[in-house]
Amino acid sequence: MMRSIFMALLLTAGPAQADTESDIRAALDYFAETWNSGDLEALRGFYHPDFVLVTSDGVIPLGQRLDDLEDISRAGEDRGVLEYSQVRVQALEDKHATAYGKISLTFKDGSAFNEWFTSVYVKTPFGWKAILTNN
Repeated sequence: MMRSIFMALLLTAGPAQADTESDIRAALDYFAETWNSGDLEALRGFYHPDFVLVTSDGVIPLGQRLDDLEDISRAGEDRGVLEYSQVRVQALEDKHATAYGKISLTFKDGSAFNEWFTSVYVKTPFGWKAILTNN
């Protein structure tokens, strides 16, 4: 009996993990696409209302993060071309997941920002939303 339950759990865990992984990869692709196109309004949809960004400078709440992005856009600064690579996703129960990998911003002058990131996502009725990112 226990073996049957264990096998059933193993068989059902695969597709859920695959869906979570593909959904979060799609969210990251969407974020990069909207960043690269300059659609800052669409970027808002990526974040959970309780989002925080943790950097070496400290904790940045969502409102400040969005203000910073708008300031860059308004000033006409080079935002760089955003790419994600080496992304790994891990489901945490049904409504949470983590993702980590490399984030790269390549600027017009040839300089680049390359950093590792870790994000925590929460599943909402509107899809997976980033609630915490560290880079």
